[in-house]
Amino acid sequence: MNLENIKQTLRTHIKSIGVATIGLFSATAVPIWQIYFVETSDIEIEIGEIRRIHSNDYRVALSTEELQLLKPYIDEELFYEIEPNGERGDRIRYPSFDVDTLIQAYEKAKIELKNIAETKRQLSHYIDTIDAYLATDNLEFQLIEFRVGEMKSWGLSNYIDDDEAAYYEHEVLSITRNYSDMTFKSGEAPRLNAPALAFLLSDVKEDLLEVITTNDMTLEKLRDSMRGIDAQINKIQRDQQDLYSYFEVDVVATNNGRASAALRPIGLIRVTISSNNYVDINLEMDEFQTSSELPPSSTRLIRYHSFELHQMPVEDRNLVNAFWGTTGQARLLNLDTKRQVYASKPTVFADKSSRKVLFDQLKKSAASL
Repeated sequence: MNLENIKQTLRTHIKSIGVATIGLFSATAVPIWQIYFVETSDIEIEIGEIRRIHSNDYRVALSTEELQLLKPYIDEELFYEIEPNGERGDRIRYPSFDVDTLIQAYEKAKIELKNIAETKRQLSHYIDTIDAYLATDNLEFQLIEFRVGEMKSWGLSNYIDDDEAAYYEHEVLSITRNYSDMTFKSGEAPRLNAPALAFLLSDVKEDLLEVITTNDMTLEKLRDSMRGIDAQINKIQRDQQDLYSYFEVDVVATNNGRASAALRPIGLIRVTISSNNYVDINLEMDEFQTSSELPPSSTRLIRYHSFELHQMPVEDRNLVNAFWGTTGQARLLNLDTKRQVYASKPTVFADKSSRKVLFDQLKKSAASL
């Protein structure tokens, strides 16, 4: 077939060829358009909240004289191992405690410091009462009239061993109610064993004096060491904050597109003070298997966490601690499985960072009602 015949054939079938060409182009272009322009994901991310979490793994031993003074105010069970059956095991040779336990013990010590003077006043009153009963010339307080009810009103178990307090009360009851040991004379009331009761009350007095002496020594030690204890507790809290804390970041991820997207399990927060003054914090996604997928037209709350700060380089860690709670601006960056990077708008690098902004927005709206 020569060239003229070919031209003639094309003229004859030009319409059919054109239709076929357009159809072929449409069949190819439309899917490409849908894939690359219409059926794509469109991801927006926003930082919902930044939280600084103190690690529960940070523990402190009572390694100084000041911290040793907190020992009586720590639950005794914490000094022992716990057996698999839940019972108390061996005493721990070198016990250590979480920061909250030490703070609670310190608060108890401060309360006791205030209460010791009142306790001394109360115990001195009980000792004066015992002396009055033991005095032979005191007609108002007669020893033979002393009864267990008065001793119970003292609440001895608050100051001495429970078993010893119960023993004293039992013995007073025995002396004042055991009629077989009493002396009976015609026309007179039965006479109880006064020497035994006097001896018992003398023992109680000695115990109370010993409590006062011990309290005075404790008071002196606490007064002298309270400032040192306070300084060490503050240092322990700073170490926990600066070294043994990490960040949790709640992120609202929205897919406005018509195709699903899958985010990678990592993220990054860049905290910036100025263009050349910033620090990056690496993040990992929580529950990656269920949180990373973003279906079309959906919104999901995603949570990230950082590593503890002591695992960061010293220079970066110092910057994080310096920027936290200041005017530093934080932006979160993450990426999907196609390595498309998404960045949030900046927010304050502080605890519950976005709440104030949201509350301010609500107040502004409320003012216009």
